[in-house]
Amino acid sequence: MTVETLDTHRARAAVVLPAAIGFNEHAVERFLRRDLPDLDDAQIRSVTVALAERAAAYVGWGWHAARLFPALANRRPAWTATDAELLFDLAHRAPEGTLVTVLRIATGAAETLDLAGRTGLVERFRDAQKLVEAPSWHEAGERANLLRRLARLADNAADGAAAWAGRIRIGDGWSRAVVEHLRTAPAGVDALGPLLDHALTLTSGPRPTKVWLRRTGELLDGRPELVGLVRDLLDLAHAAPPAVVAFWHGDFRLRVGPDNGDVLRGLLWTAQVSGEPWLVPLALALEPTLHEPKPLNACYAVLGRRADDAAIAALVRMQRRTRHRGKLKQIAAALDEAAAGAGVSRSELTELTVPDCGLDEHRQRRIGTAVVSVDAGNGPARVRVAWEHGGTTTTKPPADVDAELAAEVRRATTDLKKTLADERQRLEDLLVEDRDWPLETWRERYLEHPVTGALADRLLWTVDENGRRFAGLPTVDGRFILADGGTVEPGPGARIRLWHPVDADPEEVRAWRAHILDNELTQPFKQAFREVYLLTPAEEETRVYSNRFAAHILRYQQAYALMKERRWGSNYLGDWNDGWSGEAKREFPAAGLTAVFHHDQATDDGRGPVQFCATDRVRFELGRGRARQDVPLAEVPARVFAEAMRDVDLFVGVTSIATDPTWADRGDEPRFDYWRSFAFGDLTANGQVRRQVLEHLLPKLKIRDRARLDGHYLVVEGRLHTYRIHIGSGNILMSPNDRYLCIVPTGAGKPTGVRFLPFEGDAMLSIVLSKALLLADDHKIKDPSILRQLGQPGRG
Repeated sequence: MTVETLDTHRARAAVVLPAAIGFNEHAVERFLRRDLPDLDDAQIRSVTVALAERAAAYVGWGWHAARLFPALANRRPAWTATDAELLFDLAHRAPEGTLVTVLRIATGAAETLDLAGRTGLVERFRDAQKLVEAPSWHEAGERANLLRRLARLADNAADGAAAWAGRIRIGDGWSRAVVEHLRTAPAGVDALGPLLDHALTLTSGPRPTKVWLRRTGELLDGRPELVGLVRDLLDLAHAAPPAVVAFWHGDFRLRVGPDNGDVLRGLLWTAQVSGEPWLVPLALALEPTLHEPKPLNACYAVLGRRADDAAIAALVRMQRRTRHRGKLKQIAAALDEAAAGAGVSRSELTELTVPDCGLDEHRQRRIGTAVVSVDAGNGPARVRVAWEHGGTTTTKPPADVDAELAAEVRRATTDLKKTLADERQRLEDLLVEDRDWPLETWRERYLEHPVTGALADRLLWTVDENGRRFAGLPTVDGRFILADGGTVEPGPGARIRLWHPVDADPEEVRAWRAHILDNELTQPFKQAFREVYLLTPAEEETRVYSNRFAAHILRYQQAYALMKERRWGSNYLGDWNDGWSGEAKREFPAAGLTAVFHHDQATDDGRGPVQFCATDRVRFELGRGRARQDVPLAEVPARVFAEAMRDVDLFVGVTSIATDPTWADRGDEPRFDYWRSFAFGDLTANGQVRRQVLEHLLPKLKIRDRARLDGHYLVVEGRLHTYRIHIGSGNILMSPNDRYLCIVPTGAGKPTGVRFLPFEGDAMLSIVLSKALLLADDHKIKDPSILRQLGQPGRG
């Protein structure tokens, strides 16, 4: 039968297919333009088989003919099981050069068959898998894709999932769990087939059409059991165990694979149409487990379309916990859609939907015998839990506490901690936006908000009122504390904005730093002590770029991680095309600008992961894609310029090889001269701020009589030696003769013995203080590696 069928296809194809089509590009073009539109279904199948035979025999075959296969497949001919079997037979004859081409045609034909047609071809699918798995580097990517498709075909036919064949592709962990769930015939399963068929018609654009949404509503109307089934399938997408799936480069554990991305995306939009409240927590749970772009992007888009308080809070939480540039772009698009629907900016939308986490006006929430609260005072805002038991209050739950109550308190505590962290980040982002609010609106959204208020009352705000302008710290009674300790109560027409030192004169900045230090107020982030970056004469000369932080050598892996943490998206450097140079970019949406930080590989041999990168210029762009253009630095808003340069200063200050104490032993290393010059060189803006803080803290430390500031150094008098700790890099020189002392820091928390720091987040300040406290009592050191350097190898 196979020979007869092949003869039939040959004869039919000979009528319409030019004999020399494989060798003549013009013949291919003519066939596509003139002949193909008039072919009927049988002719399409025969031409495809005839071309596959030529490819398998390598006779009369040319690469130009391969262009015909996609065009023929787009006509969607009605393949039979006999046709598919014939194509798989031809694949077995094909040499390595055309094997993938012929197998792709055979696999595409088999995928159009119903379950009955596929069932008889299971062995063909298994045999074809063996052909693809044979060792070869020829078309490795296509082989991996074919291997996945063939495994799916075999699993579909073997599983007998008749109702779901062609809709849900059996192979990954989710699909297997779905089939098992559907075999129990839950309520609504009879209507699931048409719903899945409709879900798969969702177009490839970012949002579904109104027609698609209307039809979805019709399919769900009056079918609550079907809505429940949709929820079950979506729950399985994050709860099902991953399955081992074979790819060309090895086996991978997949929960949701690429073959089911479309149907899962359609189910998410179906859930959005249903309007059920469970979609928001489900999306929050589902998003971290998804790797396929289509359902992942749909996860963000459905929340943006829903646009209620819970959905916006979920998007903000997703935004804070990812540093992936593509994900951030999709989340931003979802927030922009929600903001446009509400008629406000993205920034205002997020502040309108900040959850209160159940806290009352005293920033407390009672759950049974427990009280969850935000406790700030003058120190960092922290989440506290107090348990009432037997007339006493403890921080740990009593032994006999109800398990459900304890679990609820844990959930509430975790949620409050996450919200507090999100708000800390959002408030810091406001430093760039330069927004202002009417006094009453600001009080409602910031000072009186039970979560945000725990941070806002320790920040500086600028008040503009009838031509009068002043900065102050807010109090609960509506007044503002001034830098000199006085208070002012603004009138009802006042407008409030977050204070930034770049907008203040140096005297005002110094006054506020002194006030915060004198009153030992810990700010949620650097504000009063925030570094200020103004245009330099060199930057005025270069006009559109800055070389202020060029020519530094960074530890690349650490620098790349820090860029992501600070939301600078960048290509990853490596031994591939476009892997030599990098562009890290941070968007400033409110200003419509993008900061670009250039850096290049600085690795010697080019093998393995990139160890070092060299910094280059910083510039700013307006627009996107081909329309983008460089913006003169003088036209960049002062806050945007300062915040971008502060980030780049942070990259250099934290990840430069000069901050690595182990580099002192690399005298023959080509980059050693750079290490020495920067490790003990001038202080950057970050280091200068650190020195001001140390100047205030030293008189309050127990080592005050043994430590002093001297230029770029904190000098510590120990019993064994005198030590000079560089304030910028944390490197140490000791007497006599400024010998280098290597101490590798073990942590970046607040050092023991330091009661107060004016802000959170400066790891180098903690390192400098920790080293100073350690070396002031150098006679108590027990670490053998340090003792050897101190000339005390026998002690300890």
